[in-house]
Amino acid sequence: MAPIPEPVPTAAPAAHAAAEPAHDAHSASAPMQDPPAEPSPAQADASAPHGAPAKAAPPAGRTDIYPVTLVRRLQRLQDLIAAGSTAGIAQQRAMITEMDAAFGDADPSVWQDPANARALVMYFLGGGNPAVLRAIINREPKPNIDEKLLTGSLLYLEGREEPALRQLGEIDARKLPNGIGGQIALAQAALTVRSDPAKASRLLEVARLLMPGTLVDEAALRRAVLVAAQAGDLDQFERLSGQYFSRFRHSAYAGNFRQRFAAALSRMNVLATPDGLSRLDALLAPLDEEARREVFLLVSRSAIVEGKTALATTAAERAMVLAPAASRDAERARVYLSAAQAATPDRYKTAEEALKAIDRARLDPSDQALLEAARRTAELIRRADEAPSQTTSPAPAAAPSAPAVVASAQPARTAGDEKPSAALTKAQAKLGEIDSLLKDAPR
Repeated sequence: MAPIPEPVPTAAPAAHAAAEPAHDAHSASAPMQDPPAEPSPAQADASAPHGAPAKAAPPAGRTDIYPVTLVRRLQRLQDLIAAGSTAGIAQQRAMITEMDAAFGDADPSVWQDPANARALVMYFLGGGNPAVLRAIINREPKPNIDEKLLTGSLLYLEGREEPALRQLGEIDARKLPNGIGGQIALAQAALTVRSDPAKASRLLEVARLLMPGTLVDEAALRRAVLVAAQAGDLDQFERLSGQYFSRFRHSAYAGNFRQRFAAALSRMNVLATPDGLSRLDALLAPLDEEARREVFLLVSRSAIVEGKTALATTAAERAMVLAPAASRDAERARVYLSAAQAATPDRYKTAEEALKAIDRARLDPSDQALLEAARRTAELIRRADEAPSQTTSPAPAAAPSAPAVVASAQPARTAGDEKPSAALTKAQAKLGEIDSLLKDAPR
């Protein structure tokens, strides 16, 4: 196998196939390797390069490492993270650093054991530094494993998606041992999700079936929810989300999942259906009150950015019920509720007064930007509303409601207006700027 060309600098890969790095306090004090045992003559011969006498030359690197054992420890650590242990994340970084060094210093003969070679691929898909894997691959003899698995994994980790897919695309993960098969299926899903979401969904299911209860299972389920949301499959989205909240609600990555879940929920407009709120309540039932409150806050904010006033209002009101009085979350809920009302012709005055009472110092920077944009919106709507009418035609009995602060928020005009007033025109122009401000604000 010829050396793989060095990668051109590119975007980071979607993620390591096993999921984001993580660790656990229970394994922090464990040694990085088992105590070395005296090898038997047969073992010494097996570890030597093929065709060379066992004692022909001193080893080129370490032979006293146990890759299979080390990878199992790392996986147990990551599985505890999926179950809810957050204390080990920083510890896993240290563990991976040590394993990178140990694997990088290993004699190439170590990787002639097929079990060690599989552990090598599993480790790097689970968080190892791809630069170390590249160095190992470019040594002789090459690791004793299917070249496509080895090269494809490296290309995937380096973010070189097209060549990675050419190497990994035809591999049937179900025919591999479960440990490596689940990680390969997860990588394949990441490589195909943009071009073939349905295939990616099937691959995520394979990953989950091969490695149930592991961090691979958690990562695959988390991503499957988002694939269903992108496909607009509400039933699948609800089913998989319910599974995630039931099984992995304590995962170290659950907070990130709730953010993505809320954004997807807003785009799909689940709460717009007559039974939407009760369905969402049932979906969030496994979560504690704090987590449910956070979801409603995230849904409300996402809905504001999407310009969905009714959804933003409903979610903010539910968050206010769940938030302790005078808490920061209660303040956030008031911001979102008022921001949703700021561009409505019949409620902007109430919103403007409520926004004035918000304590800006209690908000994080992204919500401070939202607060200022909502205040400007309410002020512009008020000025446009107070501007002298350009026509004497009577206004209709009920003016159409305007969208939310963003997504084409516009002051309402009467049917008899032949052209907007100067104040209205200015308000509309400024609202476009506010749209951009909110969409670019950190979330």
